[in-house]
Amino acid sequence: MYKTDVNYGPKIEYAHCNGCGTCYEHCPLDIFSWDDEKRIPIVAYPGECSCCCFCEIMCPEVAIDVHLPLHHMLDFGIAPVNLKNEHKIIDRK
Repeated sequence: MYKTDVNYGPKIEYAHCNGCGTCYEHCPLDIFSWDDEKRIPIVAYPGECSCCCFCEIMCPEVAIDVHLPLHHMLDFGIAPVNLKNEHKIIDRK
């Protein structure tokens, strides 16, 4: 079986994740799984993500960033050449 990496869907910043499970409990497509040992959510099925951004909106720690697939960006008029590969910095003070 071949494994294909998916470069879109939710990305969890574990440095900010408090393990509340909100994303795991409320994702309408059930793409998250739960790591019982570490008590954190894991993106198990990123290719099935519809990019509804519900997990990103509901996360109380702002630890999730949903990356849109190329065809979504083009549909919304976002030119991929204008995007920079930088992480968002959030001041948590």
